Amino acid sequence: MIKAPFISIVMINFNGIDYLKETIPPLLCMNYPDYELIVADNGSSDGSIGYISGIPRIRLIRSPRYREKNYACNYAISQASGDYVLLLDNDVIITDRDILSKLVSMYETLPGIGALGLAVHDRGIDKSSRYGTYFSYYFIREVKKITLDQIRRYHGSPIPATGGQIFIKKSLWREIGGYDDHLKFGGDDNDLGIRLGLFGYTNYLYADTNQVHIGIGERTANEKYAKKFRDTYYAHLYTIVKNYSPFNMIAAMTVYPLFTILKSLKQAVSRRNFGPIWAFFQGYRLFLINLPFALARRKEIQKKRIVKRDIFLSSPARPDYTNT
Repeated sequence: MIKAPFISIVMINFNGIDYLKETIPPLLCMNYPDYELIVADNGSSDGSIGYISGIPRIRLIRSPRYREKNYACNYAISQASGDYVLLLDNDVIITDRDILSKLVSMYETLPGIGALGLAVHDRGIDKSSRYGTYFSYYFIREVKKITLDQIRRYHGSPIPATGGQIFIKKSLWREIGGYDDHLKFGGDDNDLGIRLGLFGYTNYLYADTNQVHIGIGERTANEKYAKKFRDTYYAHLYTIVKNYSPFNMIAAMTVYPLFTILKSLKQAVSRRNFGPIWAFFQGYRLFLINLPFALARRKEIQKKRIVKRDIFLSSPARPDYTNT
């Protein structure tokens, strides 16, 4: 009898006590023979540490660098014991107790696989715009909303972005260099997905079951939204410069800032708050300050890339929803 591979479930937490009370319990009762649950705390002060420490099954790791999500992910995975890693945000509920065995089975049958991205939808919303279409790597238009049943038709489809919930072999994570921890927040899964593609791997969507995102409040609070807008915008600019071919880099660096300033204006009006506009200029300022570093990283990536075409910018085949 072949022994099931050991899996490390790694969750990154920062002041997520209210989320953890819902997202941790399902992870403690997975129908899988051999796995560990690691929570890497990123400097919480809301009681998260006490809650996590009170559950013997959880292995608590404290990141040496606070409020830096990408570094915390890399740090936790470097100490994980699993052959595979399931990397989760602290505000996503895993709905399927059999998901670990399903992920392993799928991963081991797909050729040239990089990572599996888990399909996720917002709680209380029966449609999602996350999987309707891919217009470009940064999704610069609204996409068609589809039902959860329709999302399942994407199961096993190649995808450019891995999404925030990632299943990957630990050895491949090390080979690819993990997350770019120059980025404190935002762009992590985008950058990882691009590099996997450039180095000859294909990412796929796991949509046999759909997991539940409960952190919708993070988008509605103006201060939190503005900070994430700034960090994510900077991360995308940095990722474009670092990874894109020369032509696509120039094109994206022309179009994407225009799209983002329009988005910031739209958000400012709808929120009646100047924060998104200010976040746009802050993000661009960060990019200009760090441009020399981005160019240096670009030199490293472009030298190592195996696939010369920016395949992550190509739209994958999509299910036909015209009759649904």
